[in-house]
Amino acid sequence: MFIDIDRVGTVEGLQHLLKRAVDDENTQGILILSCDTSGFTPENVNDVLIQCKKPVFGGIFSNILYNKEKLEKGTIVAGIHQPVRTAVVSDLSNISAAMECAFEWQSLQNKTMFVFMDGLSQNTSALIDSMFNCWGLLPNYIGGGAGSLTSGSKPCIFTEEGLLENAAVFALSDIKSGIGVAHGWKPVAGPLKVTEADYNRIISLNWRPAFEVYRKIVEKISGKSFDNNNFFQLAKEFPFGIAKMSEEMVVRDPIAVDGSELFCVGEVPLNSFVYILKGDKDSLIDGAVKARQLAEESYRKVANSRESKPTTTFFMDCVSRVLFLQSDFDEELEAVYTGNVLIGALTIGEIANTGKNYIEFYNKTSVVGLLGE
Repeated sequence: MFIDIDRVGTVEGLQHLLKRAVDDENTQGILILSCDTSGFTPENVNDVLIQCKKPVFGGIFSNILYNKEKLEKGTIVAGIHQPVRTAVVSDLSNISAAMECAFEWQSLQNKTMFVFMDGLSQNTSALIDSMFNCWGLLPNYIGGGAGSLTSGSKPCIFTEEGLLENAAVFALSDIKSGIGVAHGWKPVAGPLKVTEADYNRIISLNWRPAFEVYRKIVEKISGKSFDNNNFFQLAKEFPFGIAKMSEEMVVRDPIAVDGSELFCVGEVPLNSFVYILKGDKDSLIDGAVKARQLAEESYRKVANSRESKPTTTFFMDCVSRVLFLQSDFDEELEAVYTGNVLIGALTIGEIANTGKNYIEFYNKTSVVGLLGE
């Protein structure tokens, strides 16, 4: 895999990296990860993307990851040396029609599907359901939600059609991969029944106003008051966990309150049962270690021999984990880094399947992909 970085994050830098990737005769598809500070817009990058002679996919994030560094500006371009085919959903409000014929069923087995979607879209569950209905569990899925929590909704998905908003891009590759998913958050209260919900909006819990219930529990456990703290500053320590048939719960991150309603990253199903979770530095870093170990175990199963080793670590880590860990995030990067080239991003939600059991959209979770040649 060809990997290069522009640490400044300019249109000219992107153009130069894309040319280098295309000039590499082995490149068959191009992954782009860029920081929001680059200021890329459809007006200044669409011509560059459309004129590229290879399939293009990726996203814009608050931060990108390169080896042991968390970068606030710059662009990473990775030229993939295995066959790559892409599909684009340009409007996430009309998902199924765009996905049904994107890839032949028989071509999916033992492949890796990269997935990037607008992380601020309300249609995450519909996208995951459509992925499962169209393609099942045949490929390994890995990716995440692009965008920035501070910049609001805007074009953030790189495609051959240009830079898109409220969109998703899929890239199916012959890359061998092992995927690991873990988070390290533990339940401290619940279960609570979601008695009213609308997409990512929780209206009531146990038939009472959602924020009233959440506030009472969090303030009691933390000893802090929402009256004296910014909502997200306190809520980031107490996400929701949705109980599923897996070892760890699926996390939902409450990011805003409006009156008595809570808004999360990702949808919360009506009539589901949720727990309030808590973690600390050690448990979150242990979660990242577990994700790496699960990826290593998974990769060994798909490799052709014991000598076959991954060449690249692809790390999709939730931006809110960094907001929680702050300077300790360096330890999380160290825990995931294996000596191979590491590339990745801080996402608004993570997408993966674990052990071919299910596909999920996660929050506050570490997703590690080990990629081979």
